[in-house]
Amino acid sequence: MATNLKSRIILAKNIKMDRNYNNVLSYSEDEILSLCQTNKVVEADNYSFIRTNQTILCGFDYEICLQANYIAFQNPDYSNKWFFAWIDEVNYKGDNNTEIVYTIDSWSTWFDYWNTQTCFVVREHVNDDTIGINTVDEGLSVGEVTQISQVEDVSLSHFYWVAIMSSWNPSTEKEFSGITIQNKNVFGKEVFVIKANPISNLVNLLSFLLKTNADGHIADVGDIFIIPGALVDEGSLTQYTSEIGGQNFSFYSLPFSDSVKEFTQNVGKLYSYSDYTPKNNKCFVYPYNYLFASNNIGGKNIYKYEDFSDSNNATFKVQLAFGIGASGRLLPVNYKGQEKADDESIPLAKYPTCGWSTDSYINWLTQNAINLPTQILGSFLGTGQNLVSSATPQKQPTTMLAQQQQNYSNVANTVGQVGSIVTNVASSIGQFYSAQLMPNIECSQNSGDVNFADERNTFTLRRMRCKKEYLQIIDDYFTRFGYKINRVKVPNITGRQNFNFVEIGSEDVIGYGTVPAVYMDNINNACRKGVTIWHSHTNLGNFNVNNDIA
Repeated sequence: MATNLKSRIILAKNIKMDRNYNNVLSYSEDEILSLCQTNKVVEADNYSFIRTNQTILCGFDYEICLQANYIAFQNPDYSNKWFFAWIDEVNYKGDNNTEIVYTIDSWSTWFDYWNTQTCFVVREHVNDDTIGINTVDEGLSVGEVTQISQVEDVSLSHFYWVAIMSSWNPSTEKEFSGITIQNKNVFGKEVFVIKANPISNLVNLLSFLLKTNADGHIADVGDIFIIPGALVDEGSLTQYTSEIGGQNFSFYSLPFSDSVKEFTQNVGKLYSYSDYTPKNNKCFVYPYNYLFASNNIGGKNIYKYEDFSDSNNATFKVQLAFGIGASGRLLPVNYKGQEKADDESIPLAKYPTCGWSTDSYINWLTQNAINLPTQILGSFLGTGQNLVSSATPQKQPTTMLAQQQQNYSNVANTVGQVGSIVTNVASSIGQFYSAQLMPNIECSQNSGDVNFADERNTFTLRRMRCKKEYLQIIDDYFTRFGYKINRVKVPNITGRQNFNFVEIGSEDVIGYGTVPAVYMDNINNACRKGVTIWHSHTNLGNFNVNNDIA
């Protein structure tokens, strides 16, 4: 028979914390005691406790005890410290004699007695959710992405000039002797241009050639090719006029230029959605939201809004250089800490070149530059298959052109064997489809002429985003489990208005204090598997409640 009968006991109902420590409270000992008193079923102050088998005999009616799911009691072995526990069983022993079997709630009982320390944090709710600072890969697939809007500069694809490289000026009837410089490129002929818009202007090209032929200088015409209007500053042109067959015609000469022609293209960052408002700002960064750039014949790249230094815009330079077929690129600036991210640029497709008196092989190579792949896939699945073509003896080509054709054939065979790599999925939210961040069709880029004819010879910048269905799933996942951190730091067990999720490394310890080892093990194990720490018992379990940073 117990002789120390000075401890208090409170039986409480509707206490929401679960015994698996999935949901716990950040309450002090006094706050937990107040919660038990608020939800009190019955209490008494003349008990002692048999702690070896975690049971207590109480003088409460059996039916009253059945209403309770939680118990608070003072333990005389700990200077009458309050302990909190779940009620496991209620056993009838007789009238006003009921046995209660309980399990100590380690978290609530000892929360006041330890402090967090630096450890490896796997996941948590961050206390700074500024867009772009939380970018650790979550391993979540976004499904098929969708375009929200696009930006492109029509000056590259709608306004053209015909460039003529010639040593003879049919207006002055003088031969050019020397060099001309265009965008730092040196040419041995003079550069004349004729506007190609509207198409009727091309009668001037025909007249230029007829007059040059009539003068006996048709052999002085070197190359004829298309250039974009963005390469031509009309205010700096020198105009010439001449006459053939009683018809006047005009053309222009380009002035010297010792710099690359460029202009700025800004794309506003997409940081709000019309169909859904995420609770978590990580939904606005890659791979859930990003910029996809294309030259419309297969050259493409993904740009991450968060890697541009400008807070409002993704900024690019469109750089152009004069030459056969013209040359251009889309260059991201102030991107990933680089003033000019040259290795992240994509080329502009070549413009048509007219077959003329220059070396036919050079003309063929120029015209077909747009037909050659700008990149070869670097991820190969099944090395054995991929090496078959290189391991099989082949007859050696006898000419350079034959060797190039053989190389292109080998590349085509290899590309045909390439598989696609799918992203990992988060087991917490089930199996997703693989992410399709790039268009999922790899094909020949032999479409330059059609691209030009269709007025698509430009850069298209597409604002891409995962579909609303996936966005909601991902946002709910972040709301429930926070972000992947994978850093050594002090975990955030507070900082949000209603709850903080914390998961630490499987061998880590979240803190130390004056806590018996068996209870501290329970606390650490809860954090190792991941625990949601609620700051209000009223809202416990309600993940729809506002959980902004406090």
